[in-house]
Amino acid sequence: MFALVDANNFYVSCERSFNPALEKRPVVVLSNNDGCVVARSEQAKALGVKMAQPFFELEELRAQHDLAFFSSNYTLYADLSARLMSLLNRFVEDVEVYSIDEAFLELGGYEGLYPSFSNLGHCIRATALQWLRVPVSVGIAPTKTLAKVANWYAKRRPELRGVYQLVTKSDIREALTEFDVSDLWGVGRRYASLLKRNGITTAAQLRDAPDDWIAQNMTVNGLRLAYELRGTQCRMLEINPPPKKAICAAPSFGRLVPDLATMQDALTTHLSRACEKLRRQDSLCGTLTVFLHTNRFRRSPNGELAKQYYNARTVELPHPTSSTAELLQYAQTALTSIFQFGYNYQKVGLILTGLVPNDYRQKGVFVEGPDERLIKLSGVLDRLNRRHGRDRVRLASQTFNPDWPMKQQWLSPCYTTRWEDIMVAK
Repeated sequence: MFALVDANNFYVSCERSFNPALEKRPVVVLSNNDGCVVARSEQAKALGVKMAQPFFELEELRAQHDLAFFSSNYTLYADLSARLMSLLNRFVEDVEVYSIDEAFLELGGYEGLYPSFSNLGHCIRATALQWLRVPVSVGIAPTKTLAKVANWYAKRRPELRGVYQLVTKSDIREALTEFDVSDLWGVGRRYASLLKRNGITTAAQLRDAPDDWIAQNMTVNGLRLAYELRGTQCRMLEINPPPKKAICAAPSFGRLVPDLATMQDALTTHLSRACEKLRRQDSLCGTLTVFLHTNRFRRSPNGELAKQYYNARTVELPHPTSSTAELLQYAQTALTSIFQFGYNYQKVGLILTGLVPNDYRQKGVFVEGPDERLIKLSGVLDRLNRRHGRDRVRLASQTFNPDWPMKQQWLSPCYTTRWEDIMVAK
């Protein structure tokens, strides 16, 4: 038996947790550079605010309905997420952190410890509200996919008080009959379109479809999905998630950037962040891609779309490495080869792929393996920066106070991670 605990409108709930004046008020959290909507309160949804809607389209609603705006405060959200996951470990031992606001719980073996699984769900919900002031919904079912379905109902039906348990065959049948197939976990837009073209519009119809047809049109993953809907466990709990297969770092500039020097500074900073993640999961990188582009929505003074430019360059490294200094040589060369003067750039980014374990050592015919001294040096820099603060020790091509960081005009305080932002009780 699994439970899925999902925080309701998590980013908005984090802002409300420290600002009670936002309760029952329409609240919106914006993306990087305050570009578009990434989280909405129920009141904002009722006003018609859509996910990913550009900020400039909301000025009228803001004036008419006292709409509150916040820039993304990922430091605050990450800290509250860690506290929420730690809270869940007080109830059960095995917890899979699925995303920043979702976690699966393994409930097998806890039958005698709690009066019922439904009671356990209400206890989790009450504790999260009391300790974090973050509302959560709990779905309980025999498989992870059915737990997702149960959570979907728990979040949308007020009479369930945030907890829904799908155990009996009749309850599962009724829930799947009303459930739109496009809302299923693992069914993307392409598969949803395919299923509906073939007359499969509900989760119950997909569950009852022939196995051969599902395997032929949706591969083995579709077949696993159908078995999960039938109550057979195919997706197990992943307590230790596998390392990432790719790492990307590409935040937008806070202003348009025309010169190469600033682009190089930004690329060095992005690469340093990506390499920290690379070393944290004990991996080496074998392929590096650098890309840049202008703002495709920008218009020139005469009202026409401004001149646009996009380019990317992929570099296959002679040997995998996790050294920031070594990777930077290839990254800067790739950037120089694709940079064009005469444009105002919105973003430069990079993607690390071809990731292999840290103990991978494969010498080539014409090259030696990675420079072990540079890899050790990067590890020392990580430890120094963790102890004394981010970027205390950095590469020379990375400035200390760049003027291109992303815009965060409505950023809330970091209530739980910065001394000067801790609230004072009076």
